[in-house]
This record gives sequence, C-alpha cells and structure tokens, in this order.
Amino acid sequence: MRPSTPPSPAGDEKDVAPTPATALSVLSVDAEKEQYLNSGNTTTTQLEDIEAAYANGPPEPTTPTTPTSEVAVPPQDQEGQQGVGRKHKLLIVLSLCMCVFLSALDQTIITTAIPVIAGEFHSPSSYTWIGSSYLLASAAFLPSWGKFSDIWGRKPVLLCAAVLFMIGSVLCAAANGIALLLLGRVIQGLGAGGQLGLVNVTISDIVTVRERGLYLSFIGMTWAAASAIGPVLGGVFTGMAHWGWRFCFIINIPIGLLAITGLYLFLHLKSPTLTLTAGLKRVDWLGTACIVSGVILFLLGLELGGVAHPWNSAIVVCFLVFGILLIISFIIVEWKFAALPLMPLRLFTHRTLVCAYLVGFWHGFVFIAGCYFLPLHFQAARGDSPLLSGVYVLPYVIFLSLVSGAAGYTISRTGRYQEVIWGGVAIQAIGFGLFITFSRTTGWAALVIFQLLAGVGSGPLFQAPLIAVHAVIDPKDVATATATFAFLRSLGTALAISLGLTIFQNAMAAQAGPELVRKLGAGPAALITGEGASASIEYIKTLGMEQRIAAMDAYAKGMKAMWYFFLAIALLAVISSVGIGKHHLSKQLNSNQPAVKRPKRGQQVEAATADEKV
Repeated sequence: MRPSTPPSPAGDEKDVAPTPATALSVLSVDAEKEQYLNSGNTTTTQLEDIEAAYANGPPEPTTPTTPTSEVAVPPQDQEGQQGVGRKHKLLIVLSLCMCVFLSALDQTIITTAIPVIAGEFHSPSSYTWIGSSYLLASAAFLPSWGKFSDIWGRKPVLLCAAVLFMIGSVLCAAANGIALLLLGRVIQGLGAGGQLGLVNVTISDIVTVRERGLYLSFIGMTWAAASAIGPVLGGVFTGMAHWGWRFCFIINIPIGLLAITGLYLFLHLKSPTLTLTAGLKRVDWLGTACIVSGVILFLLGLELGGVAHPWNSAIVVCFLVFGILLIISFIIVEWKFAALPLMPLRLFTHRTLVCAYLVGFWHGFVFIAGCYFLPLHFQAARGDSPLLSGVYVLPYVIFLSLVSGAAGYTISRTGRYQEVIWGGVAIQAIGFGLFITFSRTTGWAALVIFQLLAGVGSGPLFQAPLIAVHAVIDPKDVATATATFAFLRSLGTALAISLGLTIFQNAMAAQAGPELVRKLGAGPAALITGEGASASIEYIKTLGMEQRIAAMDAYAKGMKAMWYFFLAIALLAVISSVGIGKHHLSKQLNSNQPAVKRPKRGQQVEAATADEKV
C-alpha cells in the first residue's frame, strides 16, 4: 500500500485516533524505494517512477481503507502477527531482558572497580577510557544495527550482537594489560549497541503500540536493576582476594549463554531471506563510515581535551573539527545520496519525533551521571569503600526501577504518555539540582531523599519517549527510528561520562595552589589536581586524617561544578518535552517482521515477503 499524507508537524496535534489519511505517518518516497530495493528485482525505471509519483506530494492510497481508528491489516497478516501466545511472548521478553541486563550492567559494574583497575595496571589516565571506550563503541555503531536487522532479520543480527558482547567479556576477564582490557571493552560496546538497539525493535515485532508501554517497562526495569546492582557487584568483586575485578566480566558469560539460548529457541520472526552478498549491497556504507568516524573523532576530542592535552592543542582541535565535519557529511549523505539511508531525514520532520529524540538524548546524559558519578562522590568526597559506595546508590536506582515499571503499566492501561514524560523530566531536574548541595558532611536523610527524587524522575523516561516515537512512526520505519532513538541515548551516555569527567578534572585542577599544598603537601596536592585526580582516590585513603579531610573537601568542590552541568542538561530535557504531542496508541499489531509460532521440525519460518528472496 502506498503511504498516505504525514500528520501535521505543527501544534495542531490532537488526542484523536488517526484517520485513514494519517494512519501511516512519517512516510516518504524513501520508504517506497526501500521496499522495491529489497525485492532484489529493482530497475532504474521503477525507482524513477516512484520519484515521479511523489513529485507533487504523497499519492493517495490505492487500496481500500477502513473508517476505524486503527491501521488496517490484511486478514492473513493479522493471523500471522497474532500467532504468538502470552507465555511465548514472556519467554522472548525474558531472553531480551537478559541481553539488556548485561549491556546495562557493564555500564556501571566497573564504576566502583575503575580506581582499583587503574591502579593495578599503573595507568591513571585509563580511568576515563575504561568506561568511555565501551560507551563510545556502543554509540558509534548503534545506528548500523537497526539497518542490518531490516536487511538480514532481527534474530540473526541480534544473536550476532550477543556473541560479540560475549567475546569482549572474555577478553576483558583475561586481560593482562590495559591495552587488551580496552580492546575487550570496545568489542563489548559493539555488541552492547546491537543488543540495546534491537531489543526495543524486537519488542515492537511481538506486541502492539498500546502494549509496548508494559513490555518496554520490563526492559526499563531490567536496565535500572542492572544499574542498581552494578556498583554493588563491582564493589563485592573488587574486594575479593582472587580474580577480584575480573569477575565483573566473568559474570557475563553464563548469563549471556542463557540469553543466546533463549533467543535461538523462542524467537521466531518473519525475517527477510536476503543472502549475505545481496544484503551487503543494501548497506549505506558511506553514511556508516561518516557517522562512525565522526562520532569517534568527536568523542576522542572531548576525552582528551583539558585532561591529556590542552583544549587548544593541535590533536584536540583536529579531532573535534574533523569529527564535526564528518557528522555534517553524514547528514548530507543521508539527505542527498543514500538510496537506503542509515538514518533517513524523514525521521526528523515531525515535531513529536524530534522532541522525543531530544528527551531520550538528555535522559541518557542525566541517567548515567547518577549511576556513574554518585559512587565516585561516595568514594572521593566521603572516603567510602567501593562496596559501600555501590550500596549507597541503591535509593537512586531502586526507585528508578520501580517507577519505570509503574510508568510503563500506566501508559499501557491509559494510552497516555505525555503526562508521564512531563512529570519525569520535572522531578528529574529537581533531584539532580539538589545534588549540587552534596558535601563531605551531607546528612543521610538528604542523601537518600535527593537520590529518591532523581530516581523517580529518571525512571519513566526509559520507555515513555520511545512510545511517543512509535505512536507516530510508520511500521516500516520502526527499526530505524528505534535504532536512532537508542543511538542518541547512547551518545548521550558517552558524552555524559566524557564531559562529566572533563569538568571534574578541570575543577580539580583549578584548586591547585599554595593553600591546597599547605593542607595536603606537594605530592598529594599534585596528584588530586592533575590528570590522575579520579584514579588517586585509593591513595588518598592512606593519608593522615587531616590530609584526608582536606582532600575529600577538594573532591566535593570539584564534583559540585559537575552537578551544575547535569542540572543544565536536565532542564534541557524539560524544555524539549514541551513539544511532544498527544497521539493515539494502536491496539493492533503491525510489524514487518512479526513473531510467529515455532515452526515444526523441518519447516522454515515464513519470510517477511516473498519478493525478498534472492
């Protein structure tokens, strides 16, 4: 069926069911070109005909529409797309949750172990890289995973991502030097990006838009729970006599094997049947090269600036400038040249889409800041052990998890997501604003209540903005739009750690002077105000009480500047959320790769379309 007229991008969005003219929204000529290209039998004439048909706007639908409030689906599609029972869905979701658990766990489990790892490998500068290399790789390659799943199918691509994550975990566990550890973290990040992006896409293949609030809340709760126990497990493992921090990666192996087994046994989708060679021809290689290299160079510039090299140094300026130029080149390639864009610009032409993407981006910034930097506060500004610092963050992540589940259930029952988003961003900003008051002597009541507020605000923002995206996007674009959302959120998390640590290091360096030297001594003062400020926490614990108090006060002052930064980001999320409009959440499943019942022995899963066989 040809696409119909997109919904108005302005402020006339209303809480009404879509009409036949607007049921399939945010479509363009690119979507129909993609359908023909995937058939494997496309000619230049066909593509020219499509472009000509769209020359004066989208053509009218050529198939009968229905006056109901839902998108019409042919009977045969309804049968195939509704053939999976609730128990089967739950088994699939359980396997998907394990994938998310591992990907999220490895974002936070090393937060309490990084000082020990950096000390063991005698590499103070690695404090930043151990965390950010994982997030950088995850963010840079994430857009490609969504397109790969459209070409070769969700299941094989998701399994590939899970296997990559496992390989990276093994390398990290066996690392005998910082170089091998960082290589393992990069490979882990590649796999984690695929898992985080495709899990939400797969959810959209097995449940309706209205149900997704509930099922995505399982994903959000899992993410939050992994973040909650990550610092605690990291602290426990770090304190073990044998293997120690290596268990932070060993734990991934048995859980990863369970997830891979579950996906293989229970996830059966109507996947495309393109061969590897035919699929490779449909990859937007130029766009992929531009976005991957651009993101990596830009983030490298942020990592090095003000820490390893001055901001005006040649290497930092080159990384930042060329990174920005490559990202701009990516936009031009997607706009003008790509036949099957990695990130079609039509995904950014609707107000609700753009605002939901922005909320997800800012949420990635703020959420990871709580998981990553609160343990640093407890260790650096209060002198707590890695284990206790993980325990003390539980108020934040436990309430984040609980409220995430409650928000998903509310959206599923009521179909209303606007209010959930608005409440979340407002409370999140209040909670992170109160973190500015943290000091060495802050009482426990304030520590718990402020974390509680931040968690209550951040929790609903895992799934609610994505529901807003799914409410207006066409089913053909769900994978690409979801991968774009996940990319922006992952980019936010990578930027948060990089920029947060840069602000912290610079704030510590600004305290260098005679007064700090008088309190600490020349050696300790140079350590905490230099490049190794974050990695010197364990050393500070060996000093006398007066010196330790002076050092902890300096750390608390340095972190205050960082909390101001994250408050500003939280306020940007509040502003961005205002543009998210009300849209109907369909109760009918409409997916290009719907889940089906397990085929009988010797029977193949039906392909997504017969024309996709090559």
